[in-house]
Amino acid sequence: MLKLEFYVPRALEDTRDVKEVEELLKKVKNSLKINVKKFVIDEDGEEALKSKILWGLSVAKRIRIKQTRKSKSLYPQLVVFGNDKPITFYPQARAGQQITIKEFLDGLLKGGIKCLHEKFEIEDELRGGRK
Repeated sequence: MLKLEFYVPRALEDTRDVKEVEELLKKVKNSLKINVKKFVIDEDGEEALKSKILWGLSVAKRIRIKQTRKSKSLYPQLVVFGNDKPITFYPQARAGQQITIKEFLDGLLKGGIKCLHEKFEIEDELRGGRK
């Protein structure tokens, strides 16, 4: 079953972009019956998120982690899980292309999946598992 986890650095919790993503997440949760959780994280939480989830996915899927240049602080991240294992994360960036969290959620609400790598895992989870 598909599950979404939204990680927000504490400093960005009250920004307009975060509020817009939260509204889209509510729509996804209600219309698609997808489990959604939000976590507000501090610096230690950012490091744990990077080391436990993002770095492995970044290498495996060849997508870049969006973070600030100087401090390497994270921007808000949406992690997509299937069968309780991380499948991918947003925003995604690769070779001049980018998909924001909002673009992914808008696409999901319209019945499509925007992704810069193979998306069969997400599609399978949306359908209820592999056949």
